[in-house]
Amino acid sequence: MPEDGHTSLLKKEKKHKYLRRQQEVLDAAAAVIARKGYHGASTTDIAGELGVSQPSLYYYFTSKDEALEEICRIGIAGYLDRLQAIMERTAATHDKIRDAIQAHIEPVLTIPNYVKSFQRERRYLSARQRRKLTHLAGAYDTLFRLLLETGVEAGDLNPGLDCGLAALMLITQCNAAQYYVVDEDSLIRMSAAIADVFLVGAAR
Repeated sequence: MPEDGHTSLLKKEKKHKYLRRQQEVLDAAAAVIARKGYHGASTTDIAGELGVSQPSLYYYFTSKDEALEEICRIGIAGYLDRLQAIMERTAATHDKIRDAIQAHIEPVLTIPNYVKSFQRERRYLSARQRRKLTHLAGAYDTLFRLLLETGVEAGDLNPGLDCGLAALMLITQCNAAQYYVVDEDSLIRMSAAIADVFLVGAAR
């Protein structure tokens, strides 16, 4: 028999509640792993962060290894989504580059535990799990290069610019800058400085 409207609504509410709680569990796991490291963190620590019993965690992930994989996926996937949104905007190339630089550094303030866990602890994932993350990171690098190539094609950037190398350089600078960003003001100053230096040499 088909579901009635009330049953369907209850299922949606239950799923929404589960997803919200799952996010809370991942937030707690990311906080503990960022603070203690993957090997230093335990499911007991994560449960304590939430104030729940340890067995209840396994309703949301089967192991600490699975939790780390999802934490790293969230950490890297957000970069790709934000850059894709910037690429789709109707804006000048220079503005898109500035926005892309700031968007790359910003997660150190908005999701710091996910960023730290991804950067420091992903090496403990299995080869299969790391391949998935490598694929996402590669897609991000490609999209960043495409942003610069589009600028060259539009005549906004130097036609001789090596877009692949330039994208790698910018991403590396952004990664390093994250360690010096502590608040919104330092985020704006740091991202603007990187953009200014790059555009002096790359702008046509």
